Amino acid sequence: MCDVSGQQLLPAPPRLSALAWVMAPCVGVPHSISPPEKFPLFGVVLFGAYGFAWVGIAVKFNLEQFYRFCSQLRIETKERGLQKMDRLLGTQTYVMDEITKGLADDVHMFVILKGRQLGITTISLALDLYWHFINPGLQGTLVTDTEENKDMFRQTLGMYMEGLPREFRIPLVAHNRNSLALKNRSRLFYQVAGKRANGGLGRGKAITFLHSTETSSYGDEEGMASLLASLAESNPSRLYTFESTARGFNQFHDMYVTAKRARSQRAIFCGWWRNQFYSVDAGSDIYKVYWDGKLSPEEKEWVKDIKKLYGIEINSRQMAWWRWKLHEGIKDDALMMQEFPPTEDYAFIMSGTSFFSNARCTDAAKIAKKLLFDNYRYVMGANFQDTDVLKTTERLGVLKVWEEPVDTAYYVIGADPAYGSSDWADRFCIQVFRCYADGMEQVAEMATSEMNTYQFAWVIAHLAGAYKNSTLNLEVNGPGQAVLNELKNLKRQASAIGGSVGKSLLDVLGSMSSYVWRRNDNMGGISNSIGWLTTSTSKERMLSYMKDNFERGMLAVYSMELLEEMKTIERDDGSIMASGRNKDDRVIAAALAVAAFEEQLRPRLIANRLTRASSRAQDMKTPEEMAGQRSVSTYLKNIGMLQ
Repeated sequence: MCDVSGQQLLPAPPRLSALAWVMAPCVGVPHSISPPEKFPLFGVVLFGAYGFAWVGIAVKFNLEQFYRFCSQLRIETKERGLQKMDRLLGTQTYVMDEITKGLADDVHMFVILKGRQLGITTISLALDLYWHFINPGLQGTLVTDTEENKDMFRQTLGMYMEGLPREFRIPLVAHNRNSLALKNRSRLFYQVAGKRANGGLGRGKAITFLHSTETSSYGDEEGMASLLASLAESNPSRLYTFESTARGFNQFHDMYVTAKRARSQRAIFCGWWRNQFYSVDAGSDIYKVYWDGKLSPEEKEWVKDIKKLYGIEINSRQMAWWRWKLHEGIKDDALMMQEFPPTEDYAFIMSGTSFFSNARCTDAAKIAKKLLFDNYRYVMGANFQDTDVLKTTERLGVLKVWEEPVDTAYYVIGADPAYGSSDWADRFCIQVFRCYADGMEQVAEMATSEMNTYQFAWVIAHLAGAYKNSTLNLEVNGPGQAVLNELKNLKRQASAIGGSVGKSLLDVLGSMSSYVWRRNDNMGGISNSIGWLTTSTSKERMLSYMKDNFERGMLAVYSMELLEEMKTIERDDGSIMASGRNKDDRVIAAALAVAAFEEQLRPRLIANRLTRASSRAQDMKTPEEMAGQRSVSTYLKNIGMLQ
C-alpha cells in the first residue's frame, strides 16, 4: 500500500514486477520490486516502457490537478510572448468549471459557444494532452476546419510536450502530421473536417475522446454524422468537446440548440465579459472617450439580459472596452455580436440580409420562454376513425398547444406539407393563430417528419374542427395535392362518422366531424378553405405580410422553434429563403396563416370591431350571457338598428 505521498508501505509480490501499482493517494495496489520513477502530478508510478496500469473506478476530472499541469505548459501569448500557462483567463476557468460539473453529472459531450480570443482553444488543447496522459489506451481525435489550423495546433501540442518537466511527461512513441502516440497506449489523431463535403470524418476509428474546434466552419454534414456515430457511448473516460464561434445558422447552431435540450449533453456559452482583460482602466483615454455615463437602449437590453441570465453585472470599464472594440476594431454591429456576443441569443447572425429583425426575434423569444404549453402526440391507425391524440412530454410531442379552442374565437390555420416549399423542408407543419381585428396570437403548432400525406390531412381535419371558427390555408404545391384529395375523401365519408361535434382537443373524431360537416360559408362570406400555390411572387407576398405583422407587434409568436427558423430567413439575390440548408417549414406554415388573416379574415373582424380586448372580454361571459347577447343582436338587426 501507499500513503498520500506515494511512499511504499508494504512490499510487492515478486510476480508483479512487470507492471506497477498505480494510483495514489491510497489505492491499495501492489508495487514493483524495482524502484519506481515518481510522477507527482498525477499521483501515479511510471514504469519505463510499461506506462500506467489502472485499477479501480473510472477516472474523475481533478480540476486542481489539471491546473497544476497547465502551470507547467509554455505557450506563445498574444500580449506577453512565451509564458507559462499559470495565469488563466476567467473565460478558461469558467469553461473548465462547467465541464467538471457536467462530468460529475455523467455528461460527457459539451458544445461550447464562445467569442473571439477567449483562450478556449488554448485551454482545450491542454486538456487534450492531459486527458491522454491520465487515461491509458485512449483513442482520441482533434478535428480542425483547415490544414493550416491542424498544423498550428499540432505544433502547439508539440511545444506543450517539449516544455514539460520530465516528471510531468508521458514518453512519446511518435508524433507526426497524422497522430500523437504515447507510451501509455493513448493516441490522438489529427483530422481536418474541411469546408466542403467529403464524408471521411471518423471512419475506421472508435473514438473515446474528441476535441472539435471551430465547428461552425465545417462544411461536411455527412462527415460530422459519421464522426458522431464513431463516438463511444459507455466508456467512463469518454469526453467530447465542440468549441466554436457562431457563424450563422449552420450545423453548429443545430448542435448547440440540441445540447441545450438534451440530458446527455451540455451547452456552454462563454461571453466576452468573462475575460478580465476585456476592460479598460478608468483613467485611460479610451475610457474617457467611450464612456459617457449612460447606456444606449440596445445596450441596456443586453446588459439586463447578462445580469438576468448569468448573474454578471457589466461595469463601465467593460462597456468602454466594448465600444472601443466596436468602433475602432470590428466596425460592424452584426459582426461584433457574432465575434463578441453578449448573450447566446445575439451570437448567431446571417451572412445575407436578415428578413426578420433579429432584435424583434430576440424580444419575442424573451416572452416565449416564459409561456407554458401542453404537448400532444398523434396515434394513427389504418383508418381516420382510429386516430387519437394523447398528452405527452415535450420530447415525444409533435403538437404544442398554448391555448385550447374557444368557441367564440376566430382562427386561421396555415398548413405546409413536407417538401411543399423546398427540398430541405422535410417536415409536415401546421400553425394555428387566434385572430382579432388588431392582430394574431399563436395558439398551436404541429411539426413532424414522421407522417404521411393522408395522415397530415387527418391532423388538419382534427385541428380545423377543434378550432371551429377557422380559415384553413393549405400549400397545394407537390404533396399538397395529395393532402387536398384526402380532405375531399373525408368529406365524401362524412356519413360514416356522423355529425357529432368535438367538445375538446382530445375529441379527435368529433373535431374531424365538425370540420367535414362544416358549410363552406358559415362566417358571413369568409371562405373556410384556401388553396395556396407558392410562387416567387406569392411567397414574397405572404412573407411580407408576416414580416409587417410581426415587426409592428401585431403577430405574437410563442414557438421558440418558429423564432429560431425566422432568424435564418434572409433576402439574397432577390430571393427570400432560409440560409444554407436550414429549414423553413414552420415559417412557411405561419406565413400561410398570416396571408389568410390579411386577405380573408381581418377585413371582417375590423368591420365587426372584434379587437383583442373585446374578444377576450367575450371569453369571460357565461353561455347564458352569450345566448342573451345573440338574441338582442338578432332583434336589433331585424329592426334595422345594426348593419
